[in-house]
Amino acid sequence: MYIAVEPAGLMMNTIKLVFDPTDPAAEDQEVRDYLSQHELEPRYHWFAEIEGLEGRECEIMQFGGCYLGRNLQNIGVIQRRVVETELLTAEIGRQIDSGALTALAHAIESERNVAIAALIDEFRQEENFGQDEFGELIATLDAAAVQQAAVRALATVRQQVAASASQPLCRFEE
Repeated sequence: MYIAVEPAGLMMNTIKLVFDPTDPAAEDQEVRDYLSQHELEPRYHWFAEIEGLEGRECEIMQFGGCYLGRNLQNIGVIQRRVVETELLTAEIGRQIDSGALTALAHAIESERNVAIAALIDEFRQEENFGQDEFGELIATLDAAAVQQAAVRALATVRQQVAASASQPLCRFEE
């Protein structure tokens, strides 16, 4: 999803939310759900090609800036959280591939996936993000800190698995 803010008169803005149905972004459904839950209806709603995405018919929802108000910030937070998740996932994957996260590299896939989700939650903090030379957001994680956190996360996952395995599946009463 792309957000376009355009001037619309004296001290007013038009907000366009652009969804590309041929290449949906991870946040698209969450943004749609947010709009629905907050009963935010677009002033105009249409499908068209847009500049930069020629050959693709995109869904466009147009809102007044005052109408969306603070909701636009919340939509931005949804986008940011999705981008952070993607960046952290990629950086953790890069560290696994480089051999820096041996604990995760040797874990079975189901445990690794749960541990990675826990690491994403733990490292989703402002100080773990920076900008590259083009001003794009990047994840900047200390490999040693991630390795320690991965060991803890895997231990927690394994304890939960062991605890659930020791619970009886059914209880028979006499």
